[in-house]
Amino acid sequence: MKNNRLGYILSIFFLICLLQFPCIANDLSTTSKINVIKNNNTYTFLDEDENVLFTKKLKRFYGFTEGYATVTLMNFDSAILDENGNISNIHFEQLGQKFSEGKNFAMFLDGTTGVIDTKGNLLFKIKVEFDECGALAATNFSNGKAFVKESKGKGEVWYLIDDKGNKLKEFNNISYPRYFSCGVSNVQVREGTTWKSNYIDTSGNFISSINFDDAYDFIDNKAKVKSGSEEYYIDINGKRIHN
Repeated sequence: MKNNRLGYILSIFFLICLLQFPCIANDLSTTSKINVIKNNNTYTFLDEDENVLFTKKLKRFYGFTEGYATVTLMNFDSAILDENGNISNIHFEQLGQKFSEGKNFAMFLDGTTGVIDTKGNLLFKIKVEFDECGALAATNFSNGKAFVKESKGKGEVWYLIDDKGNKLKEFNNISYPRYFSCGVSNVQVREGTTWKSNYIDTSGNFISSINFDDAYDFIDNKAKVKSGSEEYYIDINGKRIHN
């Protein structure tokens, strides 16, 4: 009963946050060819020819990646759904929104937190907290690396970890790092009383000595940034690209 109440509260809080802070939610893109039709809490899964594969009663479905999806069950537990329609026997208090590199962050029903494989087995324990929207404050794994948040003292610390759970680097001046794309993570950086944008590489280093007013994702190894009223492109090393 306690877990159900907590799940209900977190679900409501998460929905409110999605409306107020849409940028916080992880990218829910799917890598699957399965199409999904939602009708209230009934999800119908179709193949490419629109044939029904299976249906499920779910509170929430986060999209297939690497053949697996995080789902919220009708009793508010979280579980793993595969593309054959099988739901894991292991249930969770909360899961990260999608699998990446065969891994996901998880909070078990007993409060244990860590990283699991696609079968729900614990790979290693690591402290994982909730963010402002009731989601787990950790990024997806990419290039064998991920970020996870831990509250310390009066502030928050983000750790860069590897896929064995080793803490590689600690940051007390960043917020909302994204998973690595093109070998870098787009992060918010505290600069005095304001927040700027920059990128961190997989070694945990900022690629630029300049914190930008705005910074976009890298595409084809270049990204658009903004400093004051000026917009321009930089390469993966943080160098300005001159047309």
